Amino acid sequence: MKKNLLLFLLMVSSVSFVFSQTPCVLDYGINNGGGSCPDLNGTSSTGTITLSFDGPVDPLNVPTIVSVFDITDPLNQFLVTGVSFGAGLLLNNGDAKFCYYVGPANNNNLLGQNSRFRFLISYAGGALCAQQGTLPVTFGAFSAIRTSSVVALKWTTATESNNLGFEIQRLIGGGSWQTISFVATQAANGNSASDLTYTYTDLNQTKGISQYRIKQIDIDKRSKFSEIRAVRGDNQKGKIIVYPNPSSDGKVNIIFDDVAGIRDISLTDINGRVIKQMKGVTNNNILFENLTAGIYTIRIVNNETSEQEVQKFVVNKR
Repeated sequence: MKKNLLLFLLMVSSVSFVFSQTPCVLDYGINNGGGSCPDLNGTSSTGTITLSFDGPVDPLNVPTIVSVFDITDPLNQFLVTGVSFGAGLLLNNGDAKFCYYVGPANNNNLLGQNSRFRFLISYAGGALCAQQGTLPVTFGAFSAIRTSSVVALKWTTATESNNLGFEIQRLIGGGSWQTISFVATQAANGNSASDLTYTYTDLNQTKGISQYRIKQIDIDKRSKFSEIRAVRGDNQKGKIIVYPNPSSDGKVNIIFDDVAGIRDISLTDINGRVIKQMKGVTNNNILFENLTAGIYTIRIVNNETSEQEVQKFVVNKR
């Protein structure tokens, strides 16, 4: 009995030691598109922020984001105002995901392929951390464009540190992510301070939607993901694709033909009530979740051309 008690105390002590620190931010990812985020004080989510850390985070003490600074110009760093953040959700891989919100004017959307940010986080008890580790790779533009049965992928990096290379991952329809190839870094010894461009051509004759992402892998095997890009199926027509339509589970995906546009999106029900609004969406694919049965209208406005597209879809009873 005493032996078991001692073992239990050692286990408790060990767990307490693992989570006794307050890890700082190592890397981050920004996805502009509301996804499944709830509204906050009547404001729809602008997007999500995913933080990775330099140590394990206690599931009972997930940090909150206090503020964010634009550090694109090291000599002119400034606080980004008008942005608020939801509670963090600890993911299975140890990262934490946060919904973020800006006001109706949307002037402070965290946009820009080459913009850099630093996040100040806080833990229960008041512990703060503004430190941010060196990013292994700074992704720039990423596009996926179908031409007949071929999908051309192109991505750029602004900086690379200790980089091994990139896994090309693809998801077809409702399947799972599969690694289809690996592209080695162009950077000498994995390090570069200048723009580098990578390409990959995928023979893809699938008739349905395909999604792509890039998994960057460090020499020490740490990794991060790019944003997701989606393409229509071979011979699939239309600037905007809504699928499934009708939906049987309350989930609907929207795919845009223009991979580089910035869009404002509104979703309304059959009575004209606004269900969701998103501004400054940069992804070419978004997901609506938890929709109740009914008929919906989605309106997309391209901010650069002012072109509007309207589509309707149906959600059946589950």
